[in-house]
Amino acid sequence: MNVNIVNSEKRKVTHRALLDAARDLVFEKGHDRVSVQEITSRARIATGTYYNYFQSKQDIFIAVAEDMRAQLSEDLESTRAAIKDPAMLVTITLRYYFEQALDNEDWREFTRCTGLTDRRLLQPAKQAVDDITRGVRGGRFRVDDVHFTQELITGMMSHVILSVERGQAGRNAIDYAIRAILQMLGLPELVSRALTQTPLPPIAAGKRMRAVPANVTPISAFAEEAVDSGQTAS
Repeated sequence: MNVNIVNSEKRKVTHRALLDAARDLVFEKGHDRVSVQEITSRARIATGTYYNYFQSKQDIFIAVAEDMRAQLSEDLESTRAAIKDPAMLVTITLRYYFEQALDNEDWREFTRCTGLTDRRLLQPAKQAVDDITRGVRGGRFRVDDVHFTQELITGMMSHVILSVERGQAGRNAIDYAIRAILQMLGLPELVSRALTQTPLPPIAAGKRMRAVPANVTPISAFAEEAVDSGQTAS
């Protein structure tokens, strides 16, 4: 096997071990009580090796937070791939991230313990741009500037999630925010209300996450038909 490939795989394994060790130790002991030596000991690598990957202790905590966000995004992918309607895709994606902010105790605890409370569980910007673009091309959305619209939506998401984290907003605020975003994308109020009533399908969390699972039923074909026609099920 190519030496470069072997070295690359070894670096990935070491990097993964460091992230897992740091994350577990924060949950066990808290940010202030975890040392670099403890992280490397838990990961079973030499302390000096740590600095080939991170410059400081805080750097690894930031990397763990980014890894947790990436895992959440990955967990959603199989659900997103099955959704054909751009409006439904945006709805489900927004609801997923909003409900993670509301229910994901791992994320809330980790960011609190490490002082990373300014970080938000937001949809990746490129993915959001792609979703809006798809809806515009399909005639589902009506916006003048895709990138500016995406920035507005991200700003709204960040505000709602911050309010959720502070205990100032709950599930009703989530529904209102989703409806407002859909109308910003050009959907009629009746359609946006029907979409907002669509529950989040069951989504399996990755092995490194302990997010509270949504106690909901899958989207039915009837629900999608009702949304397309702008009607709600009675």
